[in-house]
Amino acid sequence: MTADETVPVHNFQVLGPLRFTLDGVTVALPARHPRMLLAVLLLHNGEAVAEGRLLEQVWGPGASSTIALRTAVSRLRSWLHDEARGVASIDHADGGYRLRLPDHYVDAARFRAALAADSDAAGLDPHQRMAALMNALEEWRGPVLDGAPEEIREDPAVQTLDDDHAMCLQRLAALAISLQTPDLLLSRTRALAWSRPFDEPLHARLIELYAACGRPAEALMEYERLRSRLADELGVAPSAEVQRAYFTVLAQDPPQPPPADPASGKGWRHRLAPRQIPADIADFAGREKATATLLDHLGGLLDDPERPATLVAGVTGPAGVGKTTLAVHVAHRLMPAYSDGQLYADLGGTTSAPECPARVLGRFLRALGVGKHDVPDDLAERTALYRSLVSGRRLLVVLDDAARETQVRPLLPGSSPCSVLITSRHRMGAVGGAKIVDLDRLREDHAVQLLASIAGHERVAAEPDAAVELVHLCGGLPLAVRICGARLAARPHWPLVKLVALLRDERRRLGELSIGDLTVRDGLEQSHGRLGEETRRTLSALAKLGPVEFSAGTVAAVCGLDHTVAGDHLDTLVEAGFASVVGSGRAGQVHYRLDDLARSFALGLDPVRLSHPENGRPARLYRFGTRRTGPGPGAPRSGCAAR
Repeated sequence: MTADETVPVHNFQVLGPLRFTLDGVTVALPARHPRMLLAVLLLHNGEAVAEGRLLEQVWGPGASSTIALRTAVSRLRSWLHDEARGVASIDHADGGYRLRLPDHYVDAARFRAALAADSDAAGLDPHQRMAALMNALEEWRGPVLDGAPEEIREDPAVQTLDDDHAMCLQRLAALAISLQTPDLLLSRTRALAWSRPFDEPLHARLIELYAACGRPAEALMEYERLRSRLADELGVAPSAEVQRAYFTVLAQDPPQPPPADPASGKGWRHRLAPRQIPADIADFAGREKATATLLDHLGGLLDDPERPATLVAGVTGPAGVGKTTLAVHVAHRLMPAYSDGQLYADLGGTTSAPECPARVLGRFLRALGVGKHDVPDDLAERTALYRSLVSGRRLLVVLDDAARETQVRPLLPGSSPCSVLITSRHRMGAVGGAKIVDLDRLREDHAVQLLASIAGHERVAAEPDAAVELVHLCGGLPLAVRICGARLAARPHWPLVKLVALLRDERRRLGELSIGDLTVRDGLEQSHGRLGEETRRTLSALAKLGPVEFSAGTVAAVCGLDHTVAGDHLDTLVEAGFASVVGSGRAGQVHYRLDDLARSFALGLDPVRLSHPENGRPARLYRFGTRRTGPGPGAPRSGCAAR
């Protein structure tokens, strides 16, 4: 359409930032209060708006007087006379003011008229209906009165217009699908649906549009995001309309993959879709906010043209806090969106010999169909080949237990729409654009829920006080709670109070928090091994203070350190998960506290200097019998680049 055909000489626009054009030329609006008064009156063109309501919306609650309102009305009348050529007038009526302006001069009125006309056009040709509604949709330049004060944006008339906008897109989506042109509406419907997270009819249309565009993975992911949002925030299931859209997608026949060539040492196999994510756990508990953040970041921007080349998210936190569990859970939830596969690697960042990127890339390339003899030896060549193979594919890469950014960078895909999810005890701040989620201990109710899901709900419900004390003795650490649950499940004759009694003894607590290959001590020992010698001494001194709060000044005094050095040691202990920030005291001093399990660990250390059998350097033998004789933290594995 052309402006000459549809846009009137006088054009007042509220479907977006407030604007007035005359003969197609934008005219400067009056000063702030007359301008906001015009916005409110345009929303209710032809209707009287009470003086009290105008005062509240234009000036804010209790912020002005009737005199100020009358002054603003006078200035607005002058502006309408001088700049708008007197096309509109303002009357004082029914204890308020009313704007008199022909409806066809207001974009909102023209839009509503087109929507009403479409409601009466049941027998009209669908092509004509779609053209008329698309013309109406062009009136929208953004949110209603974008940039106006919140008091005006909360006017019920604004909500009505927003609802009409959604209705228009719903009708257009249905028409586009019937006319086999769904691509025309996909981006607009997606943008509006994401701004209206609980508008189920609109999200149903978006799911149908994705499916009609031949993109069932995105359709299923959109349903999953909506289902999760409704359950977490409203406690309800999706409506029948949304369910129908979902089951329609499920009923579609998936494309058949080409037959794979037999695996061989040489040559290239067909393009594969690797599925390497470990199994999810059935008793996942808590972490709703962290899960939603990661799902929205990694699943919500797949088709956004403005998205970065590769989306990266990181999960950080101390040992045993559940970083890997969360990452695996989120990766399973994201599987429908990343239909070309998921790669997974345990980088061993907390072990004495972390994986080198070349070795991981070799495994990734073979998983992507490269014969083992065709994998390049050089790290740069492996990285280049890897990025070429994943380019343009919907692939999720999960890098678990990363040591540092240098270990991660060669493993990052180079193009959209791949995404990466990293877990690490460090924040990975140098990985550009990464969305970081910091995990802390579980809340009491979530920890009890986790305990009950493993040990048995009836058992935990029978001893609620013991259950609460048990999770407190675990410090809310998910790994510790999981170990307690597993020990109770293995001993159905034990009451909860028996395990509570064992854990109350601080000297044996860490020894009790172990079952099979699960142990809290291993993670603490790994973190301790990566601390510098001076920081270890600080940790030992602080453990002897007992379960108290302390500041950097306290640490400096107790350990005989410079105040700045003491602060550096505390920052290191917080990052390693041994200490937590608990608040601020007088004069803005930050207060810290050693976590109970970390304090128990530090108190149990009894270092004895031994001669290292290989290089003569002192090793450490701890009271609980753990001996470190391997290479230091971060030491590379020899020859791994060629494997």
